[in-house]
Amino acid sequence: MTLSEKELQHFKHPIAVPGIGVDMQDKLKQARVLVVGAGGLGSPVLQYLSASGVGVIGIADYGVINDEDMHRQPIYQMQDIRKHKAKMAASRLWAVNPFTKHYPMLVQVKPANVALLLPGFDLVIDCSQHHPTHLVVNDACLKHNVPFVIGEVHNWLSWFGGFNMPLPDGTRTATYRCALPLTEEYRNFDAGALGITHGATGMHIVCEVLKYLIEVPGGLAGKLYGMDYLHNHTQVHELTADKAIIASAIANGILTAEEYGLEIVPDVED
Repeated sequence: MTLSEKELQHFKHPIAVPGIGVDMQDKLKQARVLVVGAGGLGSPVLQYLSASGVGVIGIADYGVINDEDMHRQPIYQMQDIRKHKAKMAASRLWAVNPFTKHYPMLVQVKPANVALLLPGFDLVIDCSQHHPTHLVVNDACLKHNVPFVIGEVHNWLSWFGGFNMPLPDGTRTATYRCALPLTEEYRNFDAGALGITHGATGMHIVCEVLKYLIEVPGGLAGKLYGMDYLHNHTQVHELTADKAIIASAIANGILTAEEYGLEIVPDVED
């Protein structure tokens, strides 16, 4: 066990939950999760990963905090406006849970650096809500054999899924590329964004991620969750791994930014 006496006190209530205990809390401390995007979806994901005691959290985001986004990014405060999201997220998270190591990475996830970001992480959660970035994460995680989660929120609709996750028979679950026809059904590009649907989806993601990290059977592996918050309807879709799509993605490796349709932004000058 690596939990200190202070940590045992800090996490005494989750430890008391049946099936958690000290061993599972310690397993969370050993986990290493990279979160791509610290905005509307990344904000609640980061808050609850950290508060739950995940040991190391990487935060990859090159953007700054804007006033018009505060309604769906409650991790930040008004005095944080125009500051870098990754840095301020790390600061705010530490203020709630100093036992987790929060590493801000002021970078755009792109073909040139994604392979440098993945080593050491057990899981990637892509909260960028950006299709080209999803494809970069997908192909890099396939190449480096890292499981990953992707989610998006569109007004009242949202979805998230667990991809490239190990199965008991030694195979891996479907990839994001395998699920593209299904994810399109949940995309709604009408104007506007609701804070509450981002928060609800983020917490749903973390609940499933925590179960995955402590090895609760079922859950994320090979599933895509679709939510319609307006009509209070949730569907759980079983994903099928498309061997041809996976083989092609592995053979092609990480493509160029142009092939992904990814616009490259200048590196952050801190």
